Amino acid sequence: MSGVPSPGLRLGLALASGLAAAAAFPPWDAGWLAFVALVPFLVALEGTSPRQALALGFWQGFSFYLVTVWWVINTMTTYGRMAPPLAVLALLLLCAVLAGYHAAFAWLLSIGRAWFGCPAWLVPGLAAGLWTALEMLRTILFSGFPWALFGYSQYRHETIRLLASLVGVYGISALLVWLNAAVAEGIRALRCPQPGAHRGRVVLAILTPAAALFAGSLGYGAAFWRDAATGPALTVALLQGNIDQSLKWERSYQGETLAVYEELARRVARARPALVVWPETAVPFFLRYEKELGGRVVRFVAATGIPMLLGSPDVGPDRRLYNAAFLLDGSGTIRGRYDKRHLVPFGEYVPLQPLFFFLDKLVVGIGDFGRGEEATLLPLGAARFGTMICYEVIFPAEVREFVRRGAQFLVNITNDAWFGKSGAPYQHLAMAAMRAVENGTYLVRAANTGVTAVVTPSGEIRQATSLFTRAAVVATIRLREGETPYARYGDVLPWACVVGLGGYLLLFALRRKKQT
Repeated sequence: MSGVPSPGLRLGLALASGLAAAAAFPPWDAGWLAFVALVPFLVALEGTSPRQALALGFWQGFSFYLVTVWWVINTMTTYGRMAPPLAVLALLLLCAVLAGYHAAFAWLLSIGRAWFGCPAWLVPGLAAGLWTALEMLRTILFSGFPWALFGYSQYRHETIRLLASLVGVYGISALLVWLNAAVAEGIRALRCPQPGAHRGRVVLAILTPAAALFAGSLGYGAAFWRDAATGPALTVALLQGNIDQSLKWERSYQGETLAVYEELARRVARARPALVVWPETAVPFFLRYEKELGGRVVRFVAATGIPMLLGSPDVGPDRRLYNAAFLLDGSGTIRGRYDKRHLVPFGEYVPLQPLFFFLDKLVVGIGDFGRGEEATLLPLGAARFGTMICYEVIFPAEVREFVRRGAQFLVNITNDAWFGKSGAPYQHLAMAAMRAVENGTYLVRAANTGVTAVVTPSGEIRQATSLFTRAAVVATIRLREGETPYARYGDVLPWACVVGLGGYLLLFALRRKKQT
C-alpha cells in the first residue's frame, strides 16, 4: 500500500508516542498531549501483521514506562540496598512486564482488522474498549499495578476530570483513546482511501462519534456534575514531619521523631481542628506495646484534647505485623484502628518468596506485613471517615468501598520518602485526587516528605506542600452527603469492556479454528 511507513519509521513513531504519553503525566504535566500522544503509535500500526503490531505495542509501552517509573532505581538503590546495575535491570524488567499490556492492545487491535475486517468508523470504539479492559486487568492481576492509567493525565483539566464521577478514571482513559484513534483513523482514511469509498464521508463517520463523546464529556462536567460534599464544615490539620527514611527506624531517633510531630501538632492546635492527621508510620514503633514512647503519645494527645490519626505498625490478634492507622480521641484513648489491606509487593512483603528468595523487602524496619481484612471506618463525633494507607489510594474500587460503607470524607496517609526527588510523589498525588472526584468527597493527605495536600470533590488540589520540607496544613472541608454515579455503580464500564474482551477473544479463536 502506498504511503505505508517503513519499519524504522514505525518503530520511531511508537517510541515517540510512548515519550509523548509520559510527558502528559507529572512532573511534566503536559496533559494536553494525551489527546494526541497515541496518534503516532496508532498510525504506525497501519498495515502491520498482528505479530508486528505486538512488537510495536511493546516498544511504545516500554518507552512510556521507562520515563514514567524511572524513580524505581532510586528506591531500590537508596532504600533497597541494591547495586545500581541490578536496579537498572529490575527497572527494565518492570517496564517490560508493564509494556506487555500495550503489546496486547496493539495485537488485539490488529486482529480486529486482519481477522474481522473492522471498518474504520468502528476502530476508535474498539481501541477504547480494548485499552479500558487492559487497564482494568492491570489493576487486578498479580496484586495489581494501576500506576499511571491514561486517564490520570487529565487530573489538572477540571472539566474532563469531572467525568470520573460518572465512569471513573477508566472512563477518561476510554475517552482519550477513542479521540486518539479517531484522529489516527481519519489520517489513514485521507492518506490511503479504500477503493470506492468517499474520503469525506469516511472521515465524517469516524470523527462525528468522537466529537459527540468529547462534547458530551465537557457538557457533563459543565452542566450535570454535582458536588456531593454539601454537609457540615469540618476543620482538619495535616502534619508533614519530613523524617529522613534512613533514620526513620533507628531506635535512638524515635524520641526526636516524636518531638518533631509534637511541635507541628502544637502549632496547628491553636486552630482547634476536629482532627489532626499524622503520616503513615509517623510513629515508628509499636504504639500499643511501647510503654514509654506509646505513653508519651497518649499523654500528648490528651494534653491537646484534639483527636489525632496516627500511622504506626501493630501486632494483630494473629500475632502478625500490620501497617496500621490508629484514631485517638481527645483523651488519648484509641477509638479505632485500620489495617492496611493492599500491601506493596517487594515493599511490605515479597510475593512468591520461594521464587524470589534472593530479594529482600525494600522497606527497612520490620518484617513482612499481614493484610487487613475490612474497609474499616473510623468515627469522628457523628461523622465517619475512611483511611487509605499509601499505595491503597491508587485502587479505585478499594477506595469506593469506604464510601459505600458510609465514609463522609477520605484520608490518605503515606510516606513517599522512598520515591526521592522525582515525579513519583506528584504522580501519587494525581491518583489520589482522582479518588476524590470519583466519590464526590473531600480527600485530605498527610505525607511524611510530601506532597501533603487537600483535594476538593471537584479534584482541585489545595494547600499542597513542597517536597522534603517540614510543614503543617490547616484546612476546612465539608462532609459528603450525596452520592456520585461512580460511587453508586462502580466500575461498570471497565468490567463491561473486560467481558467484551473475553467475547472478542472467543470469536477470534473460533474464526481461527474455522480457517485452519
